[in-house]
Amino acid sequence: MEEETKSPKIGLEHVPTLEEVQAVFQELTGGRYEEVRRAEDEKGLYLLDVKIAGKSEGESIGYEYMRAGRYPEGEASETQIHIVYYKDELPVGGTSAAKYVDGEWRIL
Repeated sequence: MEEETKSPKIGLEHVPTLEEVQAVFQELTGGRYEEVRRAEDEKGLYLLDVKIAGKSEGESIGYEYMRAGRYPEGEASETQIHIVYYKDELPVGGTSAAKYVDGEWRIL
């Protein structure tokens, strides 16, 4: 379901679909991830979190997608995917992995 939404800052904006976000996760992880959390609103997918096992016991890596906007789970100024590193289930670092710019994903 492709949908366009009006945004006062950027005009007409494409909202990435679940399949588009999953394709980026596939590219980033080689397809070996487990979905942890998903949320949608009237415009479509706005949140998707996945995890993969780390190399050592107690380590894991999370990839977190959030569409630009304000939601019950948080707020994002840009549509992005972040990497979060976990040790014993606690976040210990992270960085941006991909950004949605002008209707396409840019892997960082």
